[in-house]
Amino acid sequence: MKSVLLSRLWSAAITNQGAPVDSRGGCGTVREILGGRRVHMPILNRLVSYYETRGIGISAGLNPLRHANAPYVAFTWFIRDGESLTGGLGISLQEIYFLECLFDRYRPKSIFIIGNSWGWSTLGLSLINPQARVVAIDSGHDQNSLEGLDFTNRVAHEEKLNLTVVKASSPHDVSGVIAKEFGGPIDFAFIDGYHTEHQVGLDFAAVRPSAAADAVYLFHDVLEFKLAPAIARAAASVDLPWFTLESTTSGMGILFDPARQPDVAQAITPFRASDAAKPIMDREVYKAKHRHRLKWRRSFDKRVGRLKILLMGKTPVRTVSNTPRR
Repeated sequence: MKSVLLSRLWSAAITNQGAPVDSRGGCGTVREILGGRRVHMPILNRLVSYYETRGIGISAGLNPLRHANAPYVAFTWFIRDGESLTGGLGISLQEIYFLECLFDRYRPKSIFIIGNSWGWSTLGLSLINPQARVVAIDSGHDQNSLEGLDFTNRVAHEEKLNLTVVKASSPHDVSGVIAKEFGGPIDFAFIDGYHTEHQVGLDFAAVRPSAAADAVYLFHDVLEFKLAPAIARAAASVDLPWFTLESTTSGMGILFDPARQPDVAQAITPFRASDAAKPIMDREVYKAKHRHRLKWRRSFDKRVGRLKILLMGKTPVRTVSNTPRR
């Protein structure tokens, strides 16, 4: 009861700043009218409060460079009694921001999710899309994920969110759950289950027959788990393009028809690496991987130049390198 009261007090605090609130922002992204202009309020504080007011700490968005290059510190961890609750980490802060950008103008009415864990992305998608019915499934195989399923449903009930999490597996249960929970085709699917090429292919094949013709499919961990071939096969099977979102932490992938969803096409542009940037970044990666070899080469060229001066009295020709000195 105390946790519910704290969360509702927080909600009241952010919606009573002296400006009227757009009715679409009742449970999710708040839209205040300021001088006739709608302003999006981030959902992050409210999302974190759902956990922390219920005794679960959140760690999210840490920089791997400051943590021995451990890549997973950038994602969202759920902490209780000094221990991580699960290996099924939540999407990163950068990916929460991506979702806010994605749904700025694109407003699906039905959202289906494969993979819930402790509900971070499920609750986040519901907050960002208060107009939508959100349903997630989880098989319960990950550590403490059944408790996470119950937790997500409890939060949804206490916070009056239009979402449900069902214990079910993909691909076997997908069509039945969608038919029961939605009663019609889905507009948006977020596929974040078991990260293998084979399973991702099964997930997409299970969702596609129950999706609208203009549906959007978002895949998590595409670059992180080398799932691009599976997404390419899925796209080819429906004759639609797909795009890698290099500027998301896990390297998400998204599949949709840009002609039917121009707002989605516009929203993803800042999260895709440009053709001009890719070779520059590739060179920086090469220099980082081979910094010792490049340092040795600079040292070798310097010594060869000095030797030429001693033996021949000639001014050495310096090798120009773009590698920054450290």
